[in-house]
Amino acid sequence: MRFSGFYRNSQVFKIALGIAILVIGYIASVFYFQLQKLNDSVEIISNCNETQLELEKLLSVISMYETSLRSYIITKDESFIQNRFLNRGTIELNLNRLKKLAAHNVIRNKDLDSLNTLIDNRFKLFSRTLTIAKAKNINSLDVNAQLLESSVCTEKMRAFIYKVINREVLNIKFHNANHEFELKDSIISAFLLIVLSLLVLLLSFNKMRVDIDELKQANDELKLLNYSFNAAEKTAGFGHWKINLVTNSYTFSDNLYRLMGVAPQSFEPNLANSTPYFHPEDVEQVMKIHKESLLSAKSTALIFRYLNPNGTIRYIKGVSSFTKNNKGELVKMGVNYDISEQYLKTKKLEESNEELKSINAELESFNNIVSHDLQEPLRKVQMFISRLQENEIPLLSDQGKEYFFKIRLAANRMQTLLMDLLNYSRTIKGDKVFETVSLSNVIQQIMLDLASNIEDKKAEILIGDLPEIKVIRFQIEQLFMNLISNALKYSKDDIYPIISVAAEKITRKEMYNGKAINDADYYKIVVADNGIGFRQEYADKIFILFKRLETDAKYSGTGLGLAICKRIIDNHNGFIKVKAKPNLGAKFSIYIPKRSL
Repeated sequence: MRFSGFYRNSQVFKIALGIAILVIGYIASVFYFQLQKLNDSVEIISNCNETQLELEKLLSVISMYETSLRSYIITKDESFIQNRFLNRGTIELNLNRLKKLAAHNVIRNKDLDSLNTLIDNRFKLFSRTLTIAKAKNINSLDVNAQLLESSVCTEKMRAFIYKVINREVLNIKFHNANHEFELKDSIISAFLLIVLSLLVLLLSFNKMRVDIDELKQANDELKLLNYSFNAAEKTAGFGHWKINLVTNSYTFSDNLYRLMGVAPQSFEPNLANSTPYFHPEDVEQVMKIHKESLLSAKSTALIFRYLNPNGTIRYIKGVSSFTKNNKGELVKMGVNYDISEQYLKTKKLEESNEELKSINAELESFNNIVSHDLQEPLRKVQMFISRLQENEIPLLSDQGKEYFFKIRLAANRMQTLLMDLLNYSRTIKGDKVFETVSLSNVIQQIMLDLASNIEDKKAEILIGDLPEIKVIRFQIEQLFMNLISNALKYSKDDIYPIISVAAEKITRKEMYNGKAINDADYYKIVVADNGIGFRQEYADKIFILFKRLETDAKYSGTGLGLAICKRIIDNHNGFIKVKAKPNLGAKFSIYIPKRSL
């Protein structure tokens, strides 16, 4: 009866309806704002996931660049460094995406500034290491120092990126929790809207439809992100896995199956089914470390092998850690990286290092033999030759005297050859201490050392303006000593030698290996003479070890002098050219960097 009166009283009904409408409006407004929060949560989660993905890509590219550089150092194959290091390429794209994602986030912008600084430092190290690696005579200490510094920088960058990623993961967890809470509230609000009024059924139904569409869109976006993450795993060569220690349920990513050599989801993810894909020699170790980590709940890191069904062996680096999900359940999560290529190259590098040590030991032994073992019997031969010349020459026949003088010449040539070999080996392995020296003083000292020869030849030495340069002193002295000695040796019989040593400016037309060279980067020192010269077609051959041109027998030599000059210039990251014409002399142009290039 009371309810009948209520319905009959239109005023009361209107008031009740008005109150109901106000309540519905209030609930509807609450419901609307809850949907807005849901949408914001989805956007934040999506933003965090994209940020995490971009950071992983960036770290992957840096690691790939570092591997390529190490590969270049080992193999000298230019393909490993082609279009890299001087062009940041993909990294700039990643940074631009990260800037867009962090457009309204002060903390992320600060992190990006720090990351930019780390990347700039890393590329400076790439450039510095590449410069050293491209030198023809690599100083292993410098390379190792640069690689160590690069590793420290990379680890610092990796630690920083994973710090940011971990913060994003925590942010995702936080917003996931809020998302779930808001979703539950929105369902309750929708239920109240239906229960409280059928009068707004159409509006409620429409709102629910909109809500469903938005949820579907959010779900599609999450699927797309999941697909992108799987694609990133495949590209980067890693797969992830997860174990819920409460429910004992396992989760394997698609690419983890691929690392095992099988199709994604080809077997139920669990320990028993995955064990057959471990290399038999590694199963015991992996199981031991895994079980110990489950007892101690401590992170693990190890290297093991997968033995794929086709017989292929993959070297894997596995890392794992423990966390709790939103239900408070303990979860072990891990990532397996395919490091096969890096592992094999590292192993090859170690073998190469051992081979280099062996070669260095042999070179040291060779130096000892040349400087001691071979010199000693040769000195005795020359001593006996000298004694024979003093006391026994008159007793020899004319043919005997001819043979004797040939023996003496051969012994002297042997001594010259041994000394040249020793000098050449010093240019390969020696203390390469750079210091600033005056070239004028160097040439003056050489003239004093060659004073007797200069006087015999009645030679004129012209010294122009010469700079002070930073070089290896004893090698530069050897360089100019060889060039001036050669100019004296290969002079004409009927013309007094004129030898000039001067610095010249580099013209715009000068090239080396197809690239223009300029006066700002190099010193150009020219040694010219008016000797017998040679044909220009032999310009490159004269710098080859033991290579001598066909000249008169009176011009003795070992074919090592100019090879030593070429090695010395290589040690200084410079180069040497020569222009010559028969009977018109030769002009040697030496280019030495003004600074480390």
